[in-house]
Amino acid sequence: MEDTDLKSTLLPTGSHWCSGSELDGSVNPSRKSSNLTRVGWLVSCALGLAWLLYSWQNRTLARAESAPFYANIASPKNICPATQGPSISHSGYIGLQGDREVAPKRSFFWFFEAEHDAANAPIILTIGGGPGTSGMSNPMAAQGPCLIVENGTVPNPNRWTEHFNLLALDHPVGAGLSYGIMVNNSRDAAVDVYDFLQKFFRIFPHLARNQLILSGGSYGGMYIPHIATVIHEQNIALTAGKGKPGAVPINLESMMVSNPISDATSHFTWLLQMRCYNADMYNATTCAELFKVLPACLDSIQFAQQTPGWSVERRVAAQSICTPLEGGDTHGTVTEDVRKKCYSKEPMGCLPPSFNWTDAFFHRSDVKDILGVPEHVNFSTVNPEVTEQFKMYGDIIQPAYLLYEPLLTAGIRLLHYVGAQDANCAWPGVISFLKLLQSPFQDEFLRAPDVPWPTAEDATVRVVGEGAGNMTYILVAQGGHFVARDQPRLVKSIVEHWVENVPFISS
Repeated sequence: MEDTDLKSTLLPTGSHWCSGSELDGSVNPSRKSSNLTRVGWLVSCALGLAWLLYSWQNRTLARAESAPFYANIASPKNICPATQGPSISHSGYIGLQGDREVAPKRSFFWFFEAEHDAANAPIILTIGGGPGTSGMSNPMAAQGPCLIVENGTVPNPNRWTEHFNLLALDHPVGAGLSYGIMVNNSRDAAVDVYDFLQKFFRIFPHLARNQLILSGGSYGGMYIPHIATVIHEQNIALTAGKGKPGAVPINLESMMVSNPISDATSHFTWLLQMRCYNADMYNATTCAELFKVLPACLDSIQFAQQTPGWSVERRVAAQSICTPLEGGDTHGTVTEDVRKKCYSKEPMGCLPPSFNWTDAFFHRSDVKDILGVPEHVNFSTVNPEVTEQFKMYGDIIQPAYLLYEPLLTAGIRLLHYVGAQDANCAWPGVISFLKLLQSPFQDEFLRAPDVPWPTAEDATVRVVGEGAGNMTYILVAQGGHFVARDQPRLVKSIVEHWVENVPFISS
């Protein structure tokens, strides 16, 4: 709320707001009555100011007392160097709905200020996948002002924070450094993010009107549409005079999603196509065996989704039937990047080394102390307990992509940028569900060409809408599952075009 709004709201009827122009002697000083008028005006002004101060203090106290919450905020220094000197950041915890000392529910975040005009710069909220992967892996490996290396951090030349604020969140509770009471599905997790954002904007009120862009990948393809939906629903409720008491509208502008799973049917339908033909990962015997499983998998998904009330039992059964499709022998081909070979038997042995470096970094006692992390909290790159909770709910067996339809209709823009070398959440499944979206842009999206950008060796871009597009799909030729790690300079350019809504292709 701006000062002008506060004046009209808090001042009593007939009082005045003091300004220099009204005290400069222009109130008829030549007349005797003017002195009396001026004295009366000054008294009125003083009373008005007193009322404003009293009302604002009471308003602030009432607001704080009506919804207190746990917050522990630090300003980290000397652990994340930037190209332009030390980066400015804030980290810590915000207690979510239901949080108590004896039963905590606390989200960890690390907020990196933009190098230029941070007070007005858009905010990119970045989360991990998994489910259960830390959101801290994103800024440390590609997006933030510094990059993780084997023995610490170094400045990142391709940082997203040059022009944008970056808010990294360990989502859901249990991932990374967030700790306490966990949820087991994407919808409830999205409600927690909305709660977190409302409280974040109370701590940083000067950012509450900035544009918000949601960013995620992999299982973030389930998270992002749910988070956007909850924000959009609550914004509508607030406009109607409803919504949560004390909540502020969130300026959700767009979504950026990389290599996602957002629809179980599309994902499993095209998985074998990618692994048996596009990438030649499975041998002929494995492909023949798994293609026999595919019809039962797709039938079980349809059965679960058509069941009234979304039966947990049937979703879990469908997941059990379909999961073997992902478990065939790849003969050393890395599913996250089919150009690579790896024969490690460690659970994370074939992932990029930045995952292990990130794990070591956030386990350091000095880093935890600087970030404001309690001694008893241990970092988890991927928390298997979160993974298991979502698995027991069957959360993956859903068409989350359908949530994009009302969001696109409302003008909230949607970008998918996908690494072509990924066989984990492969591009054929992504383009499949995007073609099925019944939005105002469907017909044009189906007809739109894939245009080389900047060259065919880099990527192709399919754009519908003005500027960077309302609905845009980019296939990055030399990117795998972790496309921002593989192509950091290109992805930074993609992000800057998107957030600034600048056309990819010059007309």
